[in-house]
This record gives sequence, structure tokens and C-alpha cells, in this order.
Amino acid sequence: MNSEIENYLGIGGIAAGGMPGFEYRSQQMDMASAVSRSLADGKHLMVEAGTGTGKSLAYLIPAVLWAVENDRRVVISTYTKTLQHQILHHDIPLLRQYLGLSFRYSICLGHENYLSLRRLKRSSQAGLFTDPALENQMAEIFEWSDVTATGVKEELEFSPSPIVWEEVGRQRDLCLGKNCETYKECFYFKERKRWFGSHLLIVNHHLFFANVAGGGGVLPRFDAVVFDEAQNIEEAATSFLGIEISNSGLFYLLDRLFNARTKKGLLTRADRHFSQPAIDLVLKTRRAGENFFEKILEAYGKDARTVRLYKPPPVENPLYVPLEELRESLKELEALAGSEEESVEFAWAASRCFEFNNALTALLRHNVENYVYSLEIADKKRFRRVVLNGLPINVAEELKKQVYEQTERIILTSATLTTNNKFDFIKERIGFEPAEEISLDSPFNYAEQALLYAPADLPEPSAEIEEYVTAIANRSRELVEASGGRAFILFTSYNLLNRIYEKMESLSTKYRLLKQGDALQRNEMIERFKATPSIIFGTSTFWQGVDIPGDALRLVIIAKLPFDPPGEPLTEARMEDLKRRSIDPFSQYQVPRAILQLKQGFGRLIRKKTDSGVVAILDSRIAHRGYGKKFIASLPNCKLTESMEDVRNFLRQSELETVTS
Repeated sequence: MNSEIENYLGIGGIAAGGMPGFEYRSQQMDMASAVSRSLADGKHLMVEAGTGTGKSLAYLIPAVLWAVENDRRVVISTYTKTLQHQILHHDIPLLRQYLGLSFRYSICLGHENYLSLRRLKRSSQAGLFTDPALENQMAEIFEWSDVTATGVKEELEFSPSPIVWEEVGRQRDLCLGKNCETYKECFYFKERKRWFGSHLLIVNHHLFFANVAGGGGVLPRFDAVVFDEAQNIEEAATSFLGIEISNSGLFYLLDRLFNARTKKGLLTRADRHFSQPAIDLVLKTRRAGENFFEKILEAYGKDARTVRLYKPPPVENPLYVPLEELRESLKELEALAGSEEESVEFAWAASRCFEFNNALTALLRHNVENYVYSLEIADKKRFRRVVLNGLPINVAEELKKQVYEQTERIILTSATLTTNNKFDFIKERIGFEPAEEISLDSPFNYAEQALLYAPADLPEPSAEIEEYVTAIANRSRELVEASGGRAFILFTSYNLLNRIYEKMESLSTKYRLLKQGDALQRNEMIERFKATPSIIFGTSTFWQGVDIPGDALRLVIIAKLPFDPPGEPLTEARMEDLKRRSIDPFSQYQVPRAILQLKQGFGRLIRKKTDSGVVAILDSRIAHRGYGKKFIASLPNCKLTESMEDVRNFLRQSELETVTS
């Protein structure tokens, strides 16, 4: 198949002759050839492809050719919506329109993203909400249901309240399948039929692991997987394998059954003679839940924070009996239900009671081995949210058993997979043992396009907080003035972000300031940033999955090296696990993790061959500490300076070149 790849991506190939703006890149050709070999030989592959390689085309073309030729199915899994949208709305249309590739593809979304026409109709008869804002949302969804072709929530012009969508969105346990009156019109089942006829399935990591947890029942059978943004696999798998309960989750379930304030809920739709015992049990369970979570707060305090639980909480479980009684009562109502629709809803509610009880038992007894347990307390607008959770400390073995050993052809790729030019760290963390691994440089000329500013004269993060914040804010101000706005300032915490923002807020008279955590969503912030010279103050979601080529972005400031907080429960437990295995957690875990994250942040700046700008790392530990050299060595090869004058000259020169080009 490599000759076919050459025919498409080689010098003088189909892409060069027909695709607008295409440039031959040897790195892209090398990656596409490696992907082609992996698919043909049935072997695992790991590829780091520097920014600008064009890696999505480098795996899509061989995936399409192999799938069509062999009548197979390939899953393409991404971590961010940004990349998923790029593949769907940019890359695949290019393949079909300009390269003449004929293939079938589908985007696969979780079932909960689809409107349920039956549940929408039922909700119209129930008068669910007393809040006018929620009623207005319902009215808009009704209007939209008449015109939408897909029924996908993301199509709505507003973000519906979770409470509203819970009433009208599809839920697997409430689905009547072929017995549903709206089955032939069902958005979800119509889309699933397309999945089974597709060569490519575009999914996200969350849905992929939902399929793993569901024993393969979510997605159609597939023959190969490409994980893009593969540096996030460990976190995606960890999150999906976790256990969690919360007061908000429990009370939401109970309110759906019977809300004492509104006197509405699932149980009010049944004959009151039969449902009253269950209603009484809902009220009993709620009292037990309020008592339980209050005892948790008494034991650990009410301040907003996350606490690692080294031993089981010192509280009794008053919920087990009432939840079990409620489950039995709901099962009785299931048997007495006058319709299959009611029967399914009672079965769903009974199942939720059972799942909550099981999770609560595990979290109170700490009886799942090799998990870390924690308590999170958060202040919300109307209440204090309390969450108990447990997360696996190491997912490598589960990934081996449930993913890598189940599919012959698995390809992991990203712009950031190596530390110190080796794949060892990521392979150890996720248990991946590829038959081939390759690292490809970016085709960009970083020596000419980028300047790395890493001053040694700033206080370290351990300095007195006011001194540290003032110094970082002042230097950031200087840098922003030199770049004329057009800057990302990336942080590892909201606390530091807010402190720095407060000291730089006076710049709002010259530039638009966009702060993550305010009312705007990330996509809205990015669109405004592109339209007007601006400064974005962002945390973790701006370190990756953000693509702003061109003059809108000329400066990326990294306020602090992105080390995971050592006191964070999962990080702490992973470090303890490494110590038990006689592995130094700082050099073998914390530093490599931070390097991968730093590479992601650095990668925001240069997105095409005509881009130029400055990355500023304002953490002087990179100059003072021995490990700083590892960070520098892992970044693209560009000029390094400690001089602000060099920064100003570079930005002036690149501005002149942009104007005259």
C-alpha cells in the first residue's frame, strides 16, 4: 500500500496536484508509510509528529485506503472537540473532494447527545418546570425538534440546562427500542445504522472507553484504532474507570422520582395508591442522604477543597437500607406498570438506586484495591456540593487487557509523546508496547520563526506570594506591550490566573482582556481573540486543542512550569506507587509529565510556516535547576534568550516581515 501512499502524498502526487495549499512534507510521508505498514501487518505503532506535519492526513489516507480495500472499519479517536471538528469539517472533505477518495464515515456521539422524540412528547404532557427560563428552553427544543435533521444537542443555538436535557435526551436504560412509537424517526437509531455501514468512525476518547466498559456494545465492531492526542489516554481511562457519588447526584435522582417542593416527578404519573409507599421512601432516603452528607462535612469541614481519604470515612452509612427499600418498591411498581414505557422508567430508577448503593459501599469501605480515594467540597450558587470518589492509580494493565490485546492494529499519535527524545515515559504510564515507534521533527523552521524567552532574574514560585505575583505580572505586561496584545498567558491554576489578571487589568484600556472562568465559553473567547488584538488568560483547556494560525497570536506566556500539584490525591498516590517500586517519582513522573504539558503549551504559537512569535517561560527554575535543561531540550530547536531587548527586536522584525510579505 506504500506505493498508493506515495501516489497521494508524494512529490508530484495527487495531493500536490489537486489540494489547495498542499506542500510536500517528508515527515508526513514517513508517518503515512508507517501507518500503512501498521495496518497491513497488523501491528501496533507509536508516532510523535511535530506540529505542522499534517498528521491527520497522514493517518486518514492510509486508514481509508486500507478500510475500503479490505472492507474493514477503523476508529479515529480524539481527545478534544477542536480536532474532531477539524477532521470532520476540513480533512475528510479534502479527501473526498480533492483526492477522489470514496468512503463512508460517521461521527459517533454518546447516546445522551441525541434528542428522544418519545421523551420530548411525554415531557410536554407533564408540565415539569415552574422556572420560566427552563420552560422557555423546553419551548425552544420543541421548535428545534421540527427542523433538526440529526437531533444532536450541539446543534441547538443555546446550551440547555442539564435538568432540561435530562428530561428530553436519550437515555439507554429508558429506551424502548423497536417497541417505541418513534423508533422509525429516532435520531439515535438512524445514526447508528450509518455507523455500521461506515469505513471510518470518528469518536472521542470518552466514548471509546465507554465502549470498553460496555463490553463493546456501544460501537460497531472495528479492526483498527488511531488514537490522536494520545498523550491524554491515561487521564481519559482513569476518569472512566473511576467511582463517584455526590449529594447533588443523589438528590437529583430523588427529585426526578418525587420533588417535595413541586409535587412532581415520575412517581406522580403512576396510580397514587400504588406509588405512595415509594414516595414515602423517596422522602425517607432524602432525609438519610442529608444526614449522611452533613456528617461528612462535620468530619472534614465545610471549606471548599479536595481532601485525600487515607482511610475510610468515620461515618455510618444511613443510606443503604432506605435506598435498598426504595429499589424494591420501584421494582414492584415496574411489575405493576400499565405500559412498557412506565415499566422501563421504574426499572431505570431501581437500577440507579442499586448503582448508588454499590458505589457508596465501595467508597466508604475503600474495598477496591489500588485506587486512591478523596473528598471534594465545592461551593455552588445554591448549595455546597460534596463528592466522594475513587480513581485507579495505574491503568496500564487494564489498558493492556481491555484495549491493546483486543485489537491487532492500534496507532498512537500526538505532537507530544516523547520526553528527552524517548517514548519510555508514556509507554510505561499506559502499558503500550508498539512494534514500531518513530519520532518526526516538525517541518517548521523554529530557529527562524520562534524565540524562546526564559529569564533567570524572576523570583521562583516558592517566593513570597506578593513579590512573586507582582514580578510575573510586571514582566507579562512588558511582553504584552512588546507584542501589541495578541497573547496567550497560560496558567496551571485559577488562583494564580486571577491574581495576575487583577494586576494587569488596567491594560483593558488598550487591549481586550479575555479571562477564563468569566461568562464566555472557550470557543467564544477564541473567536473574539481572532477578531480583535486581545489577551487570553487561560488555564488547562488552553494548553492544548487550540489552533490560531496567523497574526492573531504572536506571544505565548507560560507563567509557571506545569507541574501537577504534588498534594493532589491522584498525583500523590501515583508518586507513592512509584516509590514502592523504587522509582524516583520526581525525575521519572513529575518532570516528564510537566515536559509533555509544556510542549503542548509551546505548540500553540507556531501553526503554519508563515507564523512567528515568542514563547516566554516566566519560571526561573528552568534556568536555576538542573532539570531545566530537560525542559529546554524537549522543546523545538529555537533561539533562547534572557533579554527583553531580544524579545522586542524579534517581534519588531517579524512584524516588518509580515507587513512586507
